[in-house]
Amino acid sequence: MNKSGTPVIDVKKYGGKQVAIAGGRIIASGRTLSEVLRRAKIIAPQKPMSEIRIFSVPKTLSVIYHVSWRNHLSVYRGV
Repeated sequence: MNKSGTPVIDVKKYGGKQVAIAGGRIIASGRTLSEVLRRAKIIAPQKPMSEIRIFSVPKTLSVIYHVSWRNHLSVYRGV
């Protein structure tokens, strides 16, 4: 898991699929968004949809950057 609470996603296992993440772990996966949402609601019915993140996993290894605006401002200002 990285600093943002998103788990490291295995591209070999989930490549080309959609995944639903809640509580720092993958709770559902599938080929379509509707399939993933349906599975996520079954697996974690107590979780509000606002706490579930959906990601499309690339078929090949990619680098994804997450930049916090606060950190960006401090670098920009030279703090």
